[in-house]
This record gives sequence, structure tokens and C-alpha cells, in this order.
Amino acid sequence: MCKNLKHLIKIIFFVIIYQNLAYSIDIDDGGTTTAKQTFTSADTTLTISNSSTLSNALNNMININGQDNGTVIIEAGSTAETTGTKSNTINGASASGLTITNSGTIISASSKAINLTDAEDGSLTNNSGGIIQANTNTISLLNNSGTTNNMTINNYGTIFATDDDNDGTNTIKSDDDSTNVTINNFKGGHIYHTSESAVVVAGGSATLTNSGKIENKDGPSQNAITLSTDGATGATLILKDSGIVIGKINITDSGHTIKVNHGMGQSYYYDTTGGGGYDLEDLDGNIIVKGSVGSVGQGGNEILDEQLGHKSINLRKSISKFKRSEQYLNQDDAWTEMFTSFEKRQGEKESLRLEHNNLRAGANIIQPGESSNQIFLIETGRQEFSKDHNIDRISISTGLLIDEQQSKFDSNSETFFLLGVTYNNSTRRILTNTTTSGLLDIDDEYFSYDALYGTKFLNDMIPDISYSIGYSLTPSHEESHYYKWEKKDFINASVALSDEYSILSDDKSKLYFTWLADYRQVVLENTQEFKVNNVSASYKPDDDLSREIILTVGLDYEFQPLENNLFSVNLDGLYSSQETYGAQAKLYYKSIF
Repeated sequence: MCKNLKHLIKIIFFVIIYQNLAYSIDIDDGGTTTAKQTFTSADTTLTISNSSTLSNALNNMININGQDNGTVIIEAGSTAETTGTKSNTINGASASGLTITNSGTIISASSKAINLTDAEDGSLTNNSGGIIQANTNTISLLNNSGTTNNMTINNYGTIFATDDDNDGTNTIKSDDDSTNVTINNFKGGHIYHTSESAVVVAGGSATLTNSGKIENKDGPSQNAITLSTDGATGATLILKDSGIVIGKINITDSGHTIKVNHGMGQSYYYDTTGGGGYDLEDLDGNIIVKGSVGSVGQGGNEILDEQLGHKSINLRKSISKFKRSEQYLNQDDAWTEMFTSFEKRQGEKESLRLEHNNLRAGANIIQPGESSNQIFLIETGRQEFSKDHNIDRISISTGLLIDEQQSKFDSNSETFFLLGVTYNNSTRRILTNTTTSGLLDIDDEYFSYDALYGTKFLNDMIPDISYSIGYSLTPSHEESHYYKWEKKDFINASVALSDEYSILSDDKSKLYFTWLADYRQVVLENTQEFKVNNVSASYKPDDDLSREIILTVGLDYEFQPLENNLFSVNLDGLYSSQETYGAQAKLYYKSIF
């Protein structure tokens, strides 16, 4: 009796251990195996490695058989495929906790390379270099007797369907009543087919995030993505990073959400079709326009007041140098200053301040006169915004500098007035689903006009005090595709303290230390009205962008090798509350014409 009891205990113990053992199948001989692989218990792992191939003209070549917590691993160089007209290379229908990791190749000769009908709580990862292909419906997340729920697909490689005759072809499809399906197409991932139907159908409450490429190779007039549902909660589409979509976004039913996360200032336009309802959100704070999905970087108009303020500072600093020149003293010859500079502004999401570089070169010319001096400013430059938007500018300005007069503040004052015109040539690259590349280069040419008026109060005992008022007008203009801008104008006002100190002075050389602190504020501005594909929108800059404090310090070295020639090198540093900074290196040459 005791012996029988011991034997029974051994049997029970063996059964418990056996039921909890993970069962592993390894195909690693480097050749071709034709035997169908069917999981007969939970926690089974199948690994195909060492450039091995599992191939035959059989349906369900790898059959998970509804077992829980199964794992399929296909390593780089290895293949699992059905041939002939057979389907379901991996059949994970009704499986729970299934994990599929592919770094090799999964091929179905007919439909469904991976069948995830009624599957729950599982994941599929297609790594970089991995290929998953079928004739139709390459990855199927449909519902039959149950519900497809809580499934995740992460794609870094290539997933595609090959049938270009079947209008019902999709590469990835989830049912309208599936729940919690997540499809992530990461950078480098490519999902495509050639058909009139959508490449990816995000049905039910699915979330599709694209940072790679989703492409209908039939062209941008066909559908790339379809959002559909039969419930109150619709699908969510997130267009992220520099991800490319080629083909329309088809929206059926209602309750969907489209979120865009391409980066602050990135311009984009996505054509939509279908009569479904959806909400829009730009996760970077850009103004997003419904009626398709569009946005445009505001760099061309957002920095106009900053440009005018910097122009005023440039002029005031040049006037100070002119007033101590020989040309001003003898009142005969023009004073000429050549300059070049570089500035960089940091971006800020909270205020939608766009990052950009500003490179400028030009000449400041002042012709002395008996009671007033004529001013000519010529400047060319380029602004390079961080999201594929550049503006080349050529500016010409002319005006007068009135000689010093006694002011009521018991100090001398000087006044200038300037009128200017600027030619702007804008080029920007946008993300769009309307071209075969997913990108579109657009351009714009327009003029803007400005006026500056300023007065400086000169005092030997304290720093000089100055103020200026500026006005800028940009008439309405239209870019080559999608974007139209209405008239934009504003008034700037600024006050400044400045001074210079002589450090070195002899017959040949002079060295000055200079500084200027300027506060600028937009005092009157209209809201920028614009259109994206004829849908109206508006933009008003954040209050933090309408004011700026600028501090510049510099050294100005003058060397006079000959009586009528003066060579000057000026090194200026600049920093502003707009986080604009630069080590400005300026080279000046002054000569008597």
C-alpha cells in the first residue's frame, strides 16, 4: 500500500512538472523543413534560425492552435512560408498571449501571412530587415466568434501585399469592432501595397502611429489609411516625426481622432476623403486646420517685428560710428560700412517660437550734408528655419539723419527717418500625402515695406538715451501650393541705452568699447489671417514674442594706414530675451569716395 502511494505521488508530481514545462521547437539545420508545425500545448516556443527555411504547400504552416502564451521567433536570414495557393503562414487565431518576433521573412502565397483573428493580449514585432508579405491581407486582425483585443504590432522592417487586382486588398486590417489594437510603424518601417483599397485599415478603437512610410503604390489618388468603427469610440491616427504617407486618409463613421506630431513649425497638408467625423490636434502646438489636415509654419510673419527691431539697432550703431568719422567732420565724402553677421534663435514650444539661423551681409552708407545726412542701407540675408523653411531677403532702405539739435532735456539730439522695401523669396518643404514622394517643395515671392523713425539724446555724463518707432506692411501673397496669406502690418516701439568708451587712441589706431541695451515692444498688430487649401485660419503671436530685450557689447578697432583710408574691425556679441544669440563678427571698410 505504501509502495503504491509512493508511485501515485511520483505520477502526480511528473504530470505537474510536465504541464508547466515550456516546450521548445528549434529549426536550425540551415536547410529546408517541410513539416507543418502545430502547437499542442501552452507556452510553446518555435525558433527558426541559422538561415533555415520552413516551407510547404500547406495552410496554417505554423498553427498556434489556440494555445496560450505561444512564441514564434524567426531570426535574420531564416524563412517561414506557404507556397502554391496556401494561406495563413502563421495562424494565431483565438490565441492569447502570442508573441511573434520576425527578423527574417514570412511569406504567404495567398492571404494572411499572419492571421490574428480573435487573438488577445499578444504582440508582433517585425525588426529592421524583416519582411512580411502575402498576396492579400498580410496581417489580419479580424473578429469571428470572439473579439480581437489588446494586440500590438511594432514594425521596423517591411510589410506588404502583392495583389494589385483585388480591390479588397489591405496590408494590415483590424475589424470595426476590435478593441485596443495598436499599430506602430517606426522610422525605417515601410508598409505598402498596390491596390485601390487602403494599405492599413485601423478599425474599431485601434491606434495607428506612423513615423516610417505607409504607401499606396497605385499613387496618391488612392487610399493609404482608412479609419473606421462601429462603436462610439473611433480609431486614432498619429502622424509623427518625419513619417511619410502616400495616398489619401479615408475616414468613415465618426468618433475618430487625428493627431500630428511632426515638430514645431513643420508645414504639412494631408488630403482626406470619406464622410466620417474626426477631431484634430497638433501635439506641438501648431495651428491645425480642418477640411483635410493642414498646418503651416509661421516663421515668415512671426519674426517680422524682430527683424525690424534688429534693423533699427544696426542703424543706430552705424550712426554712432559715422558721427566720429572724418567724413562727418569734413562734410564732403560718403561714409561706407560693410558688414556681415550671424544670429541663432532657440525654439520654444510654449510660445511657438521657431528656431532659426539668420545670416546677413550688406552695406550702410551715409552721405554728409549741410543740415542733414542721407542714409542708404543695402542688405541681403537668409533665414533658415528648423523645419525645411528658408527665406532669402534683399532689402534697400533710404532716409535722412538730421544733425544734432539742442533738445528740451538740456542735451543734444539727433533724429533719423528711414523707408525700406524688402524682396522675400520663400521656399519650404512640406509633408503631404498628395505626391509620390510624400514631400512637396513650394515657393513664394513677395515684397514687404517698412518705415523707421528714431531720436537719440546725447549726454556726456550718462549713457545716451534713444527711442524708435517702426512700421511694417506685408501685402497679401500666395504660395505655389495650398497656403495663402492675408495682409500683415504692425507698429514697433523701442527704447535704448547705449554708450562707447575710448580705450586706445593715437595717430594711427583707436579702440572703442561699445554697448547697447534695447527694449522692443509691438504696440499695434493685426491678427495674421491665412488659408490652407482655401480653409481660413488665423494666428496671433504669443505675448512673449511681441517683446524683446537685446544686449550687445563690442570692440571697435580703427586703423588708419593712409590719410584718406580707414580700416575698422568690429566684434559684437548679442543676446536677447528671445534666446537669440550670436558671436557676430563684422568687418568694416571705410573709404572716401
